[in-house]
Amino acid sequence: MAHKILQVSHDQLDNGLKIHLVPRSDYHQMMAMVTVDYGARDQIFEDKGVLTHEPAGLAHFLEHRLFAQPAYDAFTKISSFGDNVNAFTSQTRTSYFLTSRGYQYDSFEELLSFTQTPYFPEKELKKEIGIIGQEIEMYQDDPASRLYRAILNRLFPQDPLGTDIAGTLDSIKQIDARALMTAYTHNYVPNKMEIVVAGAFDPIQIRTLIAQSELGQARPQITGHYHLPVLSAVDTLPVEIELETVRNKVAIGQRFYEGQMLPVGKAALNDAIAWSLVMDLVFGEFSPVYMNWYDSGLIDDSFSVEFDWERAFAFVTIIAETSEPEELISLVSDELQVLSDRFEDLKKWYDLAKKDMLGRMVAKLNSLEEIVTRYEGNTFGGTLLDDEIEILQNLSVMTVHEMIRRVAVSPIASIIARPN
Repeated sequence: MAHKILQVSHDQLDNGLKIHLVPRSDYHQMMAMVTVDYGARDQIFEDKGVLTHEPAGLAHFLEHRLFAQPAYDAFTKISSFGDNVNAFTSQTRTSYFLTSRGYQYDSFEELLSFTQTPYFPEKELKKEIGIIGQEIEMYQDDPASRLYRAILNRLFPQDPLGTDIAGTLDSIKQIDARALMTAYTHNYVPNKMEIVVAGAFDPIQIRTLIAQSELGQARPQITGHYHLPVLSAVDTLPVEIELETVRNKVAIGQRFYEGQMLPVGKAALNDAIAWSLVMDLVFGEFSPVYMNWYDSGLIDDSFSVEFDWERAFAFVTIIAETSEPEELISLVSDELQVLSDRFEDLKKWYDLAKKDMLGRMVAKLNSLEEIVTRYEGNTFGGTLLDDEIEILQNLSVMTVHEMIRRVAVSPIASIIARPN
């Protein structure tokens, strides 16, 4: 399948493994990612009527441990080739990615190998619990991380989204070799995995390496599925916390598509881009209201707006430092409650805001990492960065305004963080 901007091919092996190749012969590097449709929020697994409750942090723990092979460390081996490998776990995905020399495939073959070679000796797990425990404590000591986690707890009470992706100090102590192997068996299967490669490589050779690998030859998993958490009402009660910070901070959040089915596939990407554009317009330099906040000193450059969309959830968070936290929360909440009217007021600036976002997207085309790691699998229908650009180019002000009107939103959650 040829795209207008990038030359992309999409293939699927008989076992369900999806392969997305973006050759860039003018580059000197290759970037590859193996990604799994399994993340921190996936904790309740059902197979033949039997429910298994996984401890928080299991997906992240599994990501850490896969690098350890029976006779060597995959990270060290790939580094010895002069290449770089890393991994990350999100709420809905686990991804392993590497940057290597162009047209050199030894690291890529190792990536395919170690992600299909689970090795979980119990004596090593105790050491890993200590390492991840230190990571959790580091996040707990970070004011920005604590504030973000706190607002998610208000937006999603009793939901894994409110827990750190790495889990808790108590939950990781429940993780053993059996739990890791069970999670691996359920999720690291070809019909739940995808491969994205961009840069300098031979597409035929890459396809052959994948098809002949253990992953390419593996059988699909056709039983069992994860349950989505049941959403509880947003916790709107005023709350204050203390942080190691110099100034007051606020965090404000709101869920989108409340009580509605979220769009899926390319329609989901369309709406995600549209909402990000709305937030740029309403909470950015195009808005006189925003500029009044800025010019009066109510906010500064720490003011940030993030619209997040992953499998089965969409929400906005607004975080800022301010000398008047109650006032800022009230004003931001007012803007969110009249979003449709405010968009109407600002639509004369729509094309400029759209061009600004388009410029940032086009600049990302120069980065193999952006092309590869932005991939979200089935959530956005297997789309890549050039699909985002095409959608944005075709996004009309009327379409965006209609979306704002039809989408239900939750009550607003907020937190004030004061210096301790």
